[in-house]
Amino acid sequence: MKTVLTILLVITVMVVGCQQKPVITQLEVGRGKLLEAGLALEAIEHLKRAEEEEVNKFEPRALLLIAYSYALLEGIAEVHDVESQYQEERTRRVTQLSEFEIKEILKIINQRHRVQKAAIQLLIDKGEDVVPLLVDNLVSGRYQNVHRDFAQILTAIGSKGLDELMTAVTDANTPITVKVQFVRIIGDIGDSSATSGLESVMETSMNAGLKMELNAALYLLGNTKYKENIIAGLTDSNLNVRQAAAKSMAVLNEPPTAAMVTALKDSDDTVRRDIAKALQKHPHPSAIDNLIELLTSNASPNTKLIGVNTLNLYAENGIANGLAGRLIALLTNPDVVNHEDRIRIVQLLKKPPLLKQIEEADKYDNLPSQVYDYYANKETNGMVKEVLNELLLLIPELPE
Repeated sequence: MKTVLTILLVITVMVVGCQQKPVITQLEVGRGKLLEAGLALEAIEHLKRAEEEEVNKFEPRALLLIAYSYALLEGIAEVHDVESQYQEERTRRVTQLSEFEIKEILKIINQRHRVQKAAIQLLIDKGEDVVPLLVDNLVSGRYQNVHRDFAQILTAIGSKGLDELMTAVTDANTPITVKVQFVRIIGDIGDSSATSGLESVMETSMNAGLKMELNAALYLLGNTKYKENIIAGLTDSNLNVRQAAAKSMAVLNEPPTAAMVTALKDSDDTVRRDIAKALQKHPHPSAIDNLIELLTSNASPNTKLIGVNTLNLYAENGIANGLAGRLIALLTNPDVVNHEDRIRIVQLLKKPPLLKQIEEADKYDNLPSQVYDYYANKETNGMVKEVLNELLLLIPELPE
């Protein structure tokens, strides 16, 4: 009997032991408070203890540095009167930041938490030591969803990273798409010392798209002789060339308006999107027809939204007189079958400069009545009717 009881006791102890919850470490608590809740001050206390307890100290140190940076960036440290203390700790830790800790920070940036800006800024502050790791990640294709962030960091680090970038551009093992990205970054850095290196790549490169990016970068570095090559690229048969040329239009002085307006009808969505963006910086009334046409074309929603923003900017600047009437005519056209297009048109009509045009239009045009009649008698989509109702509430004179 005693034997049976002993066995039962052992089994009970084992079961109870198995049911005990695993110990939650200071690192886990600190990580959760920082990345999931944004509680930087609380996270710092847990992470300081984690730095002492953990055998592998790279992650707690990386998280601690991000926590100090986040608390400073968001003003949390100032509110709690620990700003000077945190700034001193952040400066010390940035100086001591190792390659392994940088890699931990890159992993966190890739996860896109609320601490993103703080993490990016501390890598910028670390400077050229970060460049080789970012270049390697871009070349290898790791962390693709944050490649724009990496480009931002490299651009902000600036001239200190030029040698590493130029080496990657001339390396035969670097994919063409990545070379294009590096050339853009070099152009954005704006250091003319890169001119001779880029021109050497231009002489040896056989890729038409890359050559156009080189033209654009060299123009940004002050070499205006490349402007004609960029303009010619808008009508090139090579899609990569047209895309690179379209992206460059925003930075050209006195760009070719007529060619840009024509490019709004390019078969490629990326070309149309970048041209619509460039026409915000270089507005011209001749673009209005094609911008309106863009709103109901086969362009992507993002490109159409940029078209909406460009037209709104034109209305704000007084170079789109009569736009409200044209948009109302487009809205009520039965050929506009995509309800999302109609929603975008109504959202544009709700903008202050377009509302003003509706209010000030000739009474014989009867724009408020046209909108109301369309809402009451023709539109059948619930989502469109909802935004139309919002528009009607903003129009002061409606038919009784």
